[in-house]
Amino acid sequence: MGNLGGYQTITTVIKSLGGPARATIIVGSVVATGGYGVLRCAEAGVKKAVNASKAALAKRNAPCAVKEQVFEVASDGEDGSGLRLSAGDKYRVMACDGDAVQIEVLGDADNPYFVSAEFLRSVSGFPAEGADSANDQ
Repeated sequence: MGNLGGYQTITTVIKSLGGPARATIIVGSVVATGGYGVLRCAEAGVKKAVNASKAALAKRNAPCAVKEQVFEVASDGEDGSGLRLSAGDKYRVMACDGDAVQIEVLGDADNPYFVSAEFLRSVSGFPAEGADSANDQ
């Protein structure tokens, strides 16, 4: 008889709502409204995540602004992985992704090379990030 108090409370609440049929409708409406609110919040969160993902993907797949441009090396340098560039050498940018740049050193048989944009900026007129300016070809 431990749950008799709970049973009496539920019976009293259902009677005050107009009976079991009406109580079912009211409780169903409350649950549906709450569920709708939860789903709308989840939908907003998913839309925000999808938009952020699309923006990150668009940034990652941004075209290489200096692709096919030829740059002349202004000062000697070595990138640490064996590529040595001397003043007067020329290289063509084949592709870039973030800081990684694929280049073709003109007149070199061991092409292509993958170097950092920072290294290229240190030895030539390679533009800074986000710069749309082109070097002479």
